Amino acid sequence: MLRLFLATLVLLPTLHRTLGARDERPSCRPLTASFCRNVGYATSRYPAGVQGFNVHQLGQMVETSCSPDIATLLCRVAFPECSEDDARVKPCKAVCQKVKRDCEATLRAKRLTWPSRLQCDALPEYNCVQAQQQPQLSTSLSTDSATACQTITIPLCKDLKYSQTIMPNLLGHATQDEAGLEMYQFAPLVRIQCSPQLKPFLCSVYFPECKAGTRLAPCKTECEQARAGCEPLMNTFGFQWPPRLNCENFSTYSCDQAPESETTTLGTCESITQPLCKDLPYTQTVMPNILGHKTQKDVAVQLNAYSNLVSLACSPHLKTFLCSVLTPECLAGKARLPCKTMCELVRSSCEPLLKEFGFFWPESLKCDDFTTASCQHFGVGEGGGLCEPLTIPMCQGLSYNQTMMPNQLGHTTQRDAASKMSFFHSIAQTTCSADIRPFLCAAYAPRCSFGQIYRPCRSFCQKTRDSCEARLVRYGVSWPQELRCEVFPQNACVTDDEKSETMLNAEDVAARLQVAGHSIGGKSLSIRTARLLLTLADADKSGYLDVVEFFKLDHYVAAARREYLDHYERRQPPAFTQANMNDALNARDFGLDRDSLKTLWLEYSSQGKLDYDDFIALLTRMQILKGVEMPFDATRGRDSTPK
Repeated sequence: MLRLFLATLVLLPTLHRTLGARDERPSCRPLTASFCRNVGYATSRYPAGVQGFNVHQLGQMVETSCSPDIATLLCRVAFPECSEDDARVKPCKAVCQKVKRDCEATLRAKRLTWPSRLQCDALPEYNCVQAQQQPQLSTSLSTDSATACQTITIPLCKDLKYSQTIMPNLLGHATQDEAGLEMYQFAPLVRIQCSPQLKPFLCSVYFPECKAGTRLAPCKTECEQARAGCEPLMNTFGFQWPPRLNCENFSTYSCDQAPESETTTLGTCESITQPLCKDLPYTQTVMPNILGHKTQKDVAVQLNAYSNLVSLACSPHLKTFLCSVLTPECLAGKARLPCKTMCELVRSSCEPLLKEFGFFWPESLKCDDFTTASCQHFGVGEGGGLCEPLTIPMCQGLSYNQTMMPNQLGHTTQRDAASKMSFFHSIAQTTCSADIRPFLCAAYAPRCSFGQIYRPCRSFCQKTRDSCEARLVRYGVSWPQELRCEVFPQNACVTDDEKSETMLNAEDVAARLQVAGHSIGGKSLSIRTARLLLTLADADKSGYLDVVEFFKLDHYVAAARREYLDHYERRQPPAFTQANMNDALNARDFGLDRDSLKTLWLEYSSQGKLDYDDFIALLTRMQILKGVEMPFDATRGRDSTPK
């Protein structure tokens, strides 16, 4: 079978000529935006958001809870439910008008603006969604009094790490007796222990933990582990995993510890020897992998079987995903798990190619076997988007090197985008503004950072068009309709300010880092921290950063932010502790003794934890005092900060 597969893959290049006849409509893909997991559906044809909406801003608006229907409205407009009848899944005009009234004062106070793309009058009045279709699944549900907590009375859940619950639960059961009647259908599965996570997960759904009148939400990772262990057994007897317990309805933010499915037995890190996986951002792996291969030699046969498929580029993420499964990154003797979202993106792109020749997606690479807990490390954003390397030749040498496809002009690959922009650029670059190249790249291959894309500002478009259009007309070339300036955003976008591209002061650095998405929970880095970052990155001591210096700084901050999140999100409530700070500083070999570490903690921490801005400031200050350049690996175009 393997030989037949390899022989068939040799013929696959001819497939490029046949793909043009396919349905070009986007397929249904998992909806992973954290603030949209509670609105009654799990898939969308636009997992990264509909063109014209700022995902980060939408998340901030939902977090305000200014209206009970704000998540329903914003998610159904920006991430519409995957359905054949689009009208029935749109929010109603009345819902939009109500949310706008409810939220007007709150949004103004928080300096958030109503999305210009969201016009209530454009929404239907009938055959539409009037309100949320299922109970809200939030990380917490505040009540007026701690007396809402009640002691768990159902025997199946009386030996948990908590003893207090709150009703109604998120499935709508008003009493413990009602919840118990439904939950007891799972008692046989709990008794045979098909998964050690099944019982705590079920109890967290039916009898959620109550703390001071607050209901804690179930953990998505725990749900995935329970389902992976028990669903095959349920299928054997003709049962399916209940839709009411769909893991996509839950969040990893409520998980108070690292997933138990991560490797617990420490192994020995070893250099990657497989050629296909030797040019990844990491160089160390650990065996055995999750498929049971004990050595890299065992892995070689399976990797070779996929090498031709990788060369056809059915997905820009295929190689990274395969290597994360077969030669996983080694972190202190433990393997980092593959990312479930990346698996789903790769499968949706490559499975049609396999089916063309009668093959199926391998059962060993079933996406439900992986977890979303590791996806932040792979650059998956809250909208479900995944950045990919920028490969268009005319866009090399800009201030960014990651983009995302499909872009918001409808091009599904970088090759499609490059083909569309090449003719226009070849004429425009000889006749008009020097801004034409960065503008076209920002439009056709937009900058991507942590799964979020940043399009050119409307002012950038207008400036470029004003300087080019009259000259282009002389050559009989019209400004492309798809680049009409009104379709571009006015905020959170790529600016045309020449100074910001070449000479950045501290205020510019803070603004650019905010636009790049280097914030946590809506809180961006302060000017104080930006000044420290500028000092660290300013190699020529000019007092400003040029494009190259800011590029390195961008990756430095991205790595430090990732490191902070890795620890911050593992606690409930989220926090970065003194032990986390000590580990981060010791990993950088600053040579600090116990008293020095204690002094730094007292200086930078507040209320027993270290916030994101103070962490970046502390780390940068110590790097400056150490007197070395900002850590950066130029051969990979990414930071080399210890993880």
